[in-house]
Amino acid sequence: MKNFEVKKVWNGRISLREDVVEKQIKKKEPMRVLYKSDQMILTIEQLEKRDYITECVSRYNGKKYKLYDYVWKPLDNRQGELI
Repeated sequence: MKNFEVKKVWNGRISLREDVVEKQIKKKEPMRVLYKSDQMILTIEQLEKRDYITECVSRYNGKKYKLYDYVWKPLDNRQGELI
């Protein structure tokens, strides 16, 4: 499972780049998203159900890319993780 850290949660949502999400879907592997001391696990089904898609242009090289938004639902630290 790949760990991916986000720097902000905005309006209860996180944004993940298209290439990161598509790579995890192709590998059929869930993703653990980390924000500060919280974490959330996105399954393949959740990764495929994008909540909102935004098209952006990189300010470094001018290439277009998409951001996929997901509702931020951190795991309860009192619960164990299923293996």
